[in-house]
Amino acid sequence: MRHLVRTAVSATLAAGLVIAASATASAAPSLEDAVAREMVEHKGGEAAAAYGLNAQSTPDPQIEPRDESGAWSFGGAVFLIPDDVEASPVTSLYLAERVGGQWQVHLDGTEEFAEAADRAPSRLFSSPGEQESLAERPGEAQAAAQPGLAAPWQADQGGWRHWGVHGNSGTSRPYNSIDFYGGDGWTRASAGGYIYYYCGTSTPHMEIRHGAGWTTGYYHLRQQTRYDSGSYVDRYAPLGHIGEQLPCGGRANGDHVHWTLWYNGDAVSVNGRTVGGWAWYEQNAYQGWAERNGTRLYNSNCCLTNYGPGYSEVLGTAHNPGGVVNVRNGPGASSGIVRTVSHGQQVPLACHVRGEAMEGPWGNTSDIWNRLEDGSYVSDAWMDTGSNDPVVPAC
Repeated sequence: MRHLVRTAVSATLAAGLVIAASATASAAPSLEDAVAREMVEHKGGEAAAAYGLNAQSTPDPQIEPRDESGAWSFGGAVFLIPDDVEASPVTSLYLAERVGGQWQVHLDGTEEFAEAADRAPSRLFSSPGEQESLAERPGEAQAAAQPGLAAPWQADQGGWRHWGVHGNSGTSRPYNSIDFYGGDGWTRASAGGYIYYYCGTSTPHMEIRHGAGWTTGYYHLRQQTRYDSGSYVDRYAPLGHIGEQLPCGGRANGDHVHWTLWYNGDAVSVNGRTVGGWAWYEQNAYQGWAERNGTRLYNSNCCLTNYGPGYSEVLGTAHNPGGVVNVRNGPGASSGIVRTVSHGQQVPLACHVRGEAMEGPWGNTSDIWNRLEDGSYVSDAWMDTGSNDPVVPAC
């Protein structure tokens, strides 16, 4: 009798466990819920501060998968801006992996995101170079240096003005933002990198991931030049015309580009940094100035000329007749290929290191590796620089 009772109870428990397991499975958070939870936990406070909200009023993030293939998903997430706030959106790329029926989500700028990017299936990405860039670990050797940042318009063009140094939404700290307007109105990439879009309208918010953890953002643009998300764009690639577009919400007053600077997903102050050949300094929000050779330009003062990145630019010419020259993520032939440049294409060289000796197309050999502004490397053996010696300073 005891055996029969135990059997009956066991059967009842088993049935209950099946029901419970089914309920647990159905209760497993969706991809959108899992990404949203990670965003709120790790970036909700930043969004609340940037948008002038209290922590309890943080808006729900909008999840925008770019690719969802079986056990993996890659995309972006963004906190939409309240209508009365003039700000640039708080965003993040994410990678998610389904493990044991649950989504494990990692946000850009973390070691876990880089590790996931390293082992994620290549089909999620536009190119091997994009995957290599996303898999770069925060805090690697080259991450300490800010990339050379041009002003976000055509090189040597003048006639631009600014509306002061300020936070992502006015008084929010740090002051990582500058509003630019004037010139011919055409906004361009401050440095080369991989481009991503948020708030998918015909005029979305744009961000360019330059490598080594650095990202610049471009908000309010109209008449945009569209590239595939995750594709590489060169410095000065046209992005769009200054405007008042609000794909992620907020408000704008007058045509401009809201330009922002980020490092490993966190806002970074522009105070004391060089952008476009001008050193930028903050005071109160929407004040501050740009300074060059003793000249100071305050809010709305005329005029800013784009003097390019913060270092003296030297161009090398890729040389491989009938082929391409590989750009790698380190100074050696075993380092991963980030992208290629065509024969005759000019490439801005930032500095150099000594690495693996390479034999070039002239039968020449060189252990010089030129580092580019995004932290990648190209062998000097395959570059025409006019010299067999380094033409840029050591990194």
